[in-house]
Amino acid sequence: MKLVPFLIHWHRRGGLIILPVLLMLAITGILINHSQSLGWAKTPVYSSWIAWLYGIQDTTVEQGFAAGDHWVSQVGDTLYLDHDAIGHCDQPLLGALRWQETIALLCDNRIALYLPDGQLVEELGSLPLQASTLGMLPDQDALLLSSPPYYLDNNSWSWQPLPPESVPTADSPWATLTPLPAELVESLNKDKPLPGISRERLLLDLHSGRLFGEVGVWVVDAVSLVLIFLALSGTLTWLKRAWLKRGGRHGRHGCSRQKPRRHKPGM
Repeated sequence: MKLVPFLIHWHRRGGLIILPVLLMLAITGILINHSQSLGWAKTPVYSSWIAWLYGIQDTTVEQGFAAGDHWVSQVGDTLYLDHDAIGHCDQPLLGALRWQETIALLCDNRIALYLPDGQLVEELGSLPLQASTLGMLPDQDALLLSSPPYYLDNNSWSWQPLPPESVPTADSPWATLTPLPAELVESLNKDKPLPGISRERLLLDLHSGRLFGEVGVWVVDAVSLVLIFLALSGTLTWLKRAWLKRGGRHGRHGCSRQKPRRHKPGM
């Protein structure tokens, strides 16, 4: 079998076979290059079938924290005030309550203060301990952490230790999980963002094939090998044709053919 016809035959077939995957790699590569400017690094993904591809179990959010006339809940790593997303937290939400003119949230060992319209006012990150619960002292209108219990002094705006015997016991001061209203449960679970999956992460996993598990990675690897074959076969075919073309020209111009001599009759 001659090499050049063989390479041309499989060069064409190989290109047609990997065309769909090649287009996917090109499109996702372009989008990944611009994902930061598009803000996709923090844009969540909402899709049940993509969750199935990642193996993410579907969990229903049914509980939250009552904060006055509002409800605070967490769906994945997104924090919600009633129906609106207001922030992100990688750790579980440990408490939320209405404090003065704000709504205080305890998550990732920091307290975030929001206005009722969802605007972030301030964050208290220098907590005196790895807090596990958020509460409030009704008589002092002060935030309370546990445990051990600390309270936020409104005058000095500093955390002070609270003797255990000073913690009210009649009415629990701690924020506790409470069943959400049925309407809010339906709204929050209708379109849930996938935890830890952004549009940029989805593009990266699709580009590498990891979105489809080990099989997807092997497919992308196979396409890469075919691309190497296409590059080499195209180069070899071109060099072979160029060499033959140069050899043909050299044969035509390098050799001179002599015309046959005619003999006169009778000689």
